[in-house]
Amino acid sequence: MCKVEIINVLFNRNINFSIIESSKETLIIETDIELEKNINIDIFGSTAKFIKIYKTIPLDLFFKNHNLVDYDFIDFFIPKNKEKLMFGLSVYGSGCRFKDLNYSWYLSPTICRDLRDELKTYGIKTGFLPLRERILSTVSVDKNKLSTDGFELVLAIGEKNVYIGKTLDIQDYESYSFRDYNRPNRDPKSGMIPPKLAKMMINLTGKNKEDLILDPFCGSGTILEEMVLLKFKNIMGTDISNKAINDSQINLKWLFENYKEIRQDDYLIKIKKIDATNISKEIENKIVEAIVTEPFLGTPKKSFSLSQASYEVRNLESLYLRAFGEFKKILKKNGRIVIIFPVFKSQGKFLNLSIVNKIKELGFEQKSFLPDKYLKDKEELNLELTDRNSIIYYRPDQTVSREIFIFDNN
Repeated sequence: MCKVEIINVLFNRNINFSIIESSKETLIIETDIELEKNINIDIFGSTAKFIKIYKTIPLDLFFKNHNLVDYDFIDFFIPKNKEKLMFGLSVYGSGCRFKDLNYSWYLSPTICRDLRDELKTYGIKTGFLPLRERILSTVSVDKNKLSTDGFELVLAIGEKNVYIGKTLDIQDYESYSFRDYNRPNRDPKSGMIPPKLAKMMINLTGKNKEDLILDPFCGSGTILEEMVLLKFKNIMGTDISNKAINDSQINLKWLFENYKEIRQDDYLIKIKKIDATNISKEIENKIVEAIVTEPFLGTPKKSFSLSQASYEVRNLESLYLRAFGEFKKILKKNGRIVIIFPVFKSQGKFLNLSIVNKIKELGFEQKSFLPDKYLKDKEELNLELTDRNSIIYYRPDQTVSREIFIFDNN
């Protein structure tokens, strides 16, 4: 999801870029602008770090000689007027062979000691964080103030090159945790989409900030909250549950009270009790530009038998198809749906909703996760797509995973 989200956000902002390397851990791109001056990391739900590349060195040369320090290095990495600081090291796989990644990590203690000693010859005293993990967490970068008072040296090991860079910014993990766990009303029984995933899905709509965006299964309002933080101004949330409507209203009030940089008067937000399977009776036809939603994912259970999972699937297929029939009426032409389907795990088998073809018969087109311009890079990006052209968002301990789809209204 991370790479998909980045590409869509940059494309929708008309930022030209080319893909250099891609892996499960990194996406290395080249742009014709200074990205950090034009994009704030907070608009992404999936990106942990912004890293700026300082130098690219062929892999074989780096392994022979990894002395890095000169005046250019100091100008790039060392904060101004700092003569004593801490640094950390992260080693990412960026399309390399495992043995090259493993060898790079093996060299890390030597690289850090040499870097410390070389900087000392320039009058800069440094210490480095213990090398316990190959990748420093955003928490470690933050708590040790590496982005402001020191630096995180990043080695991204590519197929043929080593990309040497420093971390410019990190995801605001505390804010995500605050929104997830500190908001007043949470309802585990009805499902709780993670704020990061909600933001990613909103970013896949490609819509303008003034467009009407709807969540017809708004629950406790997570998607609505992330729309607000992304500065979407025209927002609607509906749900069949009185509790959900009340939860959403309370949580949005809490959001505006705790995030002072956003003003409630700048937004048009409507929250109504409406059954999604009859939504066209309450909402004017052809006015919605996009729907972003996580519908009901089934009965909350720690485990399912095959018969129980099959029963859940049948009921949810009926619910989702009735909802899509209504979405067809209220969506504008070329309006977009970014939606989650459940995938049930039972006795080593996975059961999903087999309704994609029926949704297409209603007049929807299933869309790629990439803009047409970047479809040629699909193989290089190593996207983890299913054979249904969907993306699975899951944790190993989950009995119900999330399957993400994009549909456009033809």
